[in-house]
Amino acid sequence: MPKPILPVNFADQAPKARIVQYNKKRYSIRLEPVFWRALEAVASEHELKVGKFIGKLETIYEGPNFSSFLRVFCMVSAERQLASAGVDTHKDTLVSVINASPSPAALIAQDMTIVSSNNAFYSWLGEDKHALEGTTINKLFQLRTKGLLKDSLSELLSLQINHVDARIIRMIPGKVITAQARMVRASLFNHKKQYLVIWIASAPRIAAPKQA
Repeated sequence: MPKPILPVNFADQAPKARIVQYNKKRYSIRLEPVFWRALEAVASEHELKVGKFIGKLETIYEGPNFSSFLRVFCMVSAERQLASAGVDTHKDTLVSVINASPSPAALIAQDMTIVSSNNAFYSWLGEDKHALEGTTINKLFQLRTKGLLKDSLSELLSLQINHVDARIIRMIPGKVITAQARMVRASLFNHKKQYLVIWIASAPRIAAPKQA
């Protein structure tokens, strides 16, 4: 028998406007209470006040409607939380191994989203920790493999190969950073959830970008 659809009191979810302030900028945002609660919860996980957290989200926002962006962010965050709800203990075990590594390393979901990284990884990228978690790898740098990256990762996850070696190319204003990386499959015995771990050579090469 299918589960009944529970009623929702939409009168309690009328959009409410709030003024938040970050870096001397004021934002007037109108959201339903359920989304305000979700934003406050995620901001708390990052040890930030909701105003400062929204300010950080504004720096990565792309699109015509910031309120819509915040709603989608809340839903995606909830999906990720549900997906990892049953594997927190296992994930913590993997994270502890990564944190013990002296080389830059990150735990990555199968969709190439960063789950957690060690301090060396943050330092190597020169990025803020909270800005990285939930970011996809391809927004940070290019990964170049001998064949198609998608095919290599599929073979890695299906145990056809033990690791994937790649060349990292990171472009930032004024320079190009290259380094070698290795990705391995990270899963635990009798557990279906699979992650990837990427280790980066700790001595990247820096070159000036080519002139057009």
